[in-house]
Amino acid sequence: MARKNNQVKAELGSIVRNPKVVIPVIAVMLVPLLYSALFLGAFWDPYARLDKVPVAIVNEDKGAEFEENTLSIGNEFVEKLKESDDFAWSFVTKEEALQGLDENEYYMMLEIPEQFSEQAVSLTTDEPQQAELLYTPNEAYNFLASQIGDTAVSELASVLNQSITETYLETIYDKIGDALEGIQSASEGAVQIASGAGDAKEGADKLITGQEQLGAGLVKLQAGAGKLNDAGKQLSEGLSALQSGSQSLNNGLNEIGQAGQALNHGAAELSEQYKALDAGLLQASEGTTSLKQGALKLQAGLQQLAQQNEQLASSEAFKQLLAGSEALAEGLLAKEQGEAELTAGSQAVTAGIGKLAAGAEQLTAAVDQAGQGAGSLADGANSAATGASQLAEGLGQLPSSIAQLISGNDSLIAGGKELSTGLAKLDDGANELAAGLGSADGEALNLTLTEDMKQQFAKPVEVVKEAYTVVPNYGTGFAPYFISLGLYVGCMLLTIVYSMREPALKPANSTSWYMGKTAVTLLISVVQALVLGAAMLLVLNLEVANMGAYFGFMVITSVSFMMLIQLLCVTLKDVGRFIAIVLLILQLTSSAGTFPLELVPEWLQAINPLLPMTYSVLGFKQAISSGNMAMFWDNAFVLIGFALVCSALTFIFMRFSYRKTISAEQ
Repeated sequence: MARKNNQVKAELGSIVRNPKVVIPVIAVMLVPLLYSALFLGAFWDPYARLDKVPVAIVNEDKGAEFEENTLSIGNEFVEKLKESDDFAWSFVTKEEALQGLDENEYYMMLEIPEQFSEQAVSLTTDEPQQAELLYTPNEAYNFLASQIGDTAVSELASVLNQSITETYLETIYDKIGDALEGIQSASEGAVQIASGAGDAKEGADKLITGQEQLGAGLVKLQAGAGKLNDAGKQLSEGLSALQSGSQSLNNGLNEIGQAGQALNHGAAELSEQYKALDAGLLQASEGTTSLKQGALKLQAGLQQLAQQNEQLASSEAFKQLLAGSEALAEGLLAKEQGEAELTAGSQAVTAGIGKLAAGAEQLTAAVDQAGQGAGSLADGANSAATGASQLAEGLGQLPSSIAQLISGNDSLIAGGKELSTGLAKLDDGANELAAGLGSADGEALNLTLTEDMKQQFAKPVEVVKEAYTVVPNYGTGFAPYFISLGLYVGCMLLTIVYSMREPALKPANSTSWYMGKTAVTLLISVVQALVLGAAMLLVLNLEVANMGAYFGFMVITSVSFMMLIQLLCVTLKDVGRFIAIVLLILQLTSSAGTFPLELVPEWLQAINPLLPMTYSVLGFKQAISSGNMAMFWDNAFVLIGFALVCSALTFIFMRFSYRKTISAEQ
């Protein structure tokens, strides 16, 4: 045991007593601190210094007319940028901005085109266009700066969208107010429509009732039209007969007129020849016989005329004519019978001849009038016959016309019922419309647009971040990665200033050789871990969820890295140091300290579980940020396992190669 302690003292003494060794060893122990502190200090919270990043702003917006107002959204946006300190804004022309990008004076250019306001207000037109905010990053100058700019521009676009949306809302609310007035007017109109629809329905019901009554009357009319058609035919036939009789009457009256003229002439001659009565008694007797026959015909014709023309029969002249004809017939009969008494009654004959002459004159005048009436009667009968024929033809068409009228009336009744049903629905709908429109008043729509309402409409969704585990800044998020990297680099640089293989004093056995080297490397790894852990708290104000786990895991990580590098350097010498560098490179890309593991190539994902830095990064995340002790111990045990396995392999190598190695190196 004493020999083992002497070996450890000798190893420590070889470092302490030699300034050329102790100073580099101390420097190596500070390497993790310098490495981690410089990297984390540089990237601790870069977003807090964005106001130092130069960005060119080019505003070429010409504004636009909107609702009788001139809007210049570009100028308003520029004024907001001037009030903010998100970046080092430079408000320049496009030529100056492009020159600045070319000379690496600006990391990005944000351009507001001349049609920006016009495009922004085009939403209310038939052809809306999205307003374009042109973003030109200078990615070759600094790619990360352009990525930060992407995020910042997205936030600025959100601010613009909110501002434009608020402008739209103000306009829309004004139009809603105008529409409300129209709705109220429409409500009054709907009430009138409902009232008119009710009245129209009542009228439609009455119309249907009237049409049904009309239909019943048309059926009766159809039946009566048949009878009327028959009567029309009879009327036509009767008027045809009347036409024929009136013609015969006219002819008879002409003959009577001629006979009356002859009678008048004969009476005159009788008066003149009376003196020759005796001589012409025989001729008188014959003439009397002929005259008697003519008188009888006249009497029969006048009676027939009286039967055919009641108006004529009722006239006094015709009555006298008829009476005269009868008297003539009786006189001639008496004359014929009383030829023997002719002489004795010559004076009476003279008187009779005088009356006869007067009656003949009256008869002639009456016959002339009767002839005129008979002519008019014939003309009227002709016209009546023609009209009756046309009437009969029209009455023949009347039944079919009435049938069509009945069919049309039935269709009208059916349509009236549909109209009544539709008007009932219209009445119900109009009442519902009136009720609905009546409720759309200003109080119900709450047309008062407040600033809070505009904010709510313009930004209806707010993302509330409730972090499952809290990482306060960029540096804290990268601390597990850079701490692991610093500790690994520190352990690896120790191999340059301190030999992990050659003993300071010839060891008595392999165990003392192993113990001497392992004790020194463990001490250095623990010291560098504690120095780094304390400096991170004091210098960078690192916030730690579990302080004991933080320092404990700092030591476990440093020891596990040291044991791995010791194994490589003891067993493979310079080749082992090269392999340690290769392992560092692999761990930098596969440990998921920067990007998520899923984003790296699959072959790197495959080696991720095989390398210690994977577990150091995960363990530090639990100790610093999450405080998940179960996962912390899972990773701690893996690193302890790494350290024990590597240390055991180192011991086995030293044990089997002790004599050969020591004798060769001595």
